[in-house]
Amino acid sequence: MLLGAVLLASTAPLFAMWSVTDDDPRPRNPRHAFDVFSKEAWKQSNFASAEELQWFRDAKYGMFVHFGLSTYKNAELSWGVCEVRKAPDKGAGPYPASEWMSWKDEFLLPDFDAEQMVRHAQTAGMKYIVVIAKHHDGFHMWDTRLSDFKVTNTPFGRDFLKEVADACHEADMKFGIYYSQRDWIHPDYEPTNWKGEKHQRYIAYQNEAVRELCTRYGKVDIFWFDALTWGNMFIPEMWDAENLTRTIRKLQPGIIINNRASLPGDFDTPEQKIGSFQNHRPWESCMTLCSTWSYSDTPAKSPKRLVEMLVSTLCGDGNMLMSWGPKWSGAFDQNQVNSLQECGAWVLKNEAAIYGTRGGPWQPEKWGGSVYRDRTIYLHITRMPEGNKLTLEGLNPKVLRARIHSGTTILFTQVGARLEVNIPPEVEDPLCTVVELTLDQSVPAIIPRKAWKSIFESPDYGSVVSEQASLRISSPSQWDKPASHALLFKGGLTGEQFAFHTGAEMKPNAIVDLGGKRSIRGILIRNREGYPERRAGVVVSLSLDGETWEQVWAASDRDETWEIPVTSFVAGAHVPGKDARYVKIERRLTKPDALHLQAVKIFGE
Repeated sequence: MLLGAVLLASTAPLFAMWSVTDDDPRPRNPRHAFDVFSKEAWKQSNFASAEELQWFRDAKYGMFVHFGLSTYKNAELSWGVCEVRKAPDKGAGPYPASEWMSWKDEFLLPDFDAEQMVRHAQTAGMKYIVVIAKHHDGFHMWDTRLSDFKVTNTPFGRDFLKEVADACHEADMKFGIYYSQRDWIHPDYEPTNWKGEKHQRYIAYQNEAVRELCTRYGKVDIFWFDALTWGNMFIPEMWDAENLTRTIRKLQPGIIINNRASLPGDFDTPEQKIGSFQNHRPWESCMTLCSTWSYSDTPAKSPKRLVEMLVSTLCGDGNMLMSWGPKWSGAFDQNQVNSLQECGAWVLKNEAAIYGTRGGPWQPEKWGGSVYRDRTIYLHITRMPEGNKLTLEGLNPKVLRARIHSGTTILFTQVGARLEVNIPPEVEDPLCTVVELTLDQSVPAIIPRKAWKSIFESPDYGSVVSEQASLRISSPSQWDKPASHALLFKGGLTGEQFAFHTGAEMKPNAIVDLGGKRSIRGILIRNREGYPERRAGVVVSLSLDGETWEQVWAASDRDETWEIPVTSFVAGAHVPGKDARYVKIERRLTKPDALHLQAVKIFGE
């Protein structure tokens, strides 16, 4: 996954994860996927130095520990529990405060072992740990002086955060703290009236809580906030953000701070999404090991998938922060441990091709990507090209040697800037094959790649899965009956034009049958030219059985082309891909009308 934005279904707001200045030349599609700051605001903010960020850029891989009261129900932290979500957050959870707040009385953690947690991170190949100190539910996982709603007022009775911090320091593991500015249970929390007396009292509490975290637990390497501006949903004034972050830097010299204090911050934070190639500013994709941030019994990602995600991140010049959490007992699920450790075995075997590298010189493609250090390029091949021959363009330095990273020399040919590498099938690694290229000089600048006409041409969205699909439509109109409906899905962005109508039914539709379950990641629809007024009311739904449908998108504009990422909303995160066999495109209007389409492509795996 390699597009630099987190994209969404129509059921959720567009959440920005990338901080940019208003003169940034990169296309910002979709809208609101970026926090845009004026050059003056950026200049006046506070940042870590390049030297202070170097360890982070070298570390590549970290552990994100989500654990709290919600784990009592194996639910997402805060989102999966709290009935009340204070504005500007919306929606409601299933449990009233009178119920979920009482779960602290069951907080025993008989199997919790902070040192074991750190060992899990080490065997997974991770170089830093970020742990939840307080999530949106306001439960303090440390022994704060500011509230009785805290971990030391439970049967567990110990300072959870201190034990993790001590274990990290003992093992020389970098240690980070997640702290949510949002607090749905605090009586003074009222960010939509941030100038008011109540919220000013909340800011005083928040600033003191952060001071505790920065003065009680030794060296803190990362401070991880969780309130981006998100299209001005949150703003810096709600948190006294400039003063707060500057205070943190004074209390913890050399610390790095993410971009979720409603400020640009030191690094970007795509969520449940591997970022695009970006080497001018650090970034970190936070991902989940299973389907949820904290523990649930949903399947863990396979070692192969974890390696693919990590490789995509490395080759895009970013970091990956993998989230999981212990069960209510404090123990980690063995299946999740196994998946992390199998991925970790690959990481540790190939550590020279991971830690301390930079993404490039080739930008990621569907076969994988590359990283480099000095005169060495490492090709990470997650999808072996046809014939086991990888062809690369644009490399001017001479390649002196090519070998599998484990040591086996392999054949290559180089003519000018064109390089062909032959990978014998017997040396393939089932997780990811790493090829080491030694050059006669330092690695050159990043090699440009061809411009994408569509976001779906990026490696992120898989490939076209609708080329052999069948099509079922409501009645074709008498004035525009197509010769072959299938051409709509087999062609490119040009081809036959179609109109569908249903008379009294008033829901003209086209249903695509992909022939089996696929993981759908994106749908591209090109509208028929000359009918801009007839692009309203269009919705897209998915189904596994053709009977039960889930709407994933509704038109909000009348563009000629719609690029529709297919995602699901989980606890504030956007998870690419949904399993479906059928895709339905329809118009829902109060008066009969036609559906006008020119071309459709469906992307996924």
